[in-house]
Amino acid sequence: MDHVKKLELEIAAKKACIEDLQVAKAFHRQHGTYNLAAECAWRIKKAEHAIRRLEIQLQDNKNFGRLIQDFGRRGISLKVVKKLDNKNI
Repeated sequence: MDHVKKLELEIAAKKACIEDLQVAKAFHRQHGTYNLAAECAWRIKKAEHAIRRLEIQLQDNKNFGRLIQDFGRRGISLKVVKKLDNKNI
């Protein structure tokens, strides 16, 4: 499985986790266990931050893939691109 697909799956999993946490948070509020509701809110915030980070990483990977394809169309070898990447030019 390629890296982009893994990132997409991880984002989807975190979004599903947020939905579950929102249900749990509402349950705890309803039953007066506010400390557990607050913990759910904290975990939601943490997951949202992770999603933003993963989305940026996903976009970077997609952009890099397009760059590699563009180099390929221009006839620039992938080995050259890897060497340039290693030199951090």
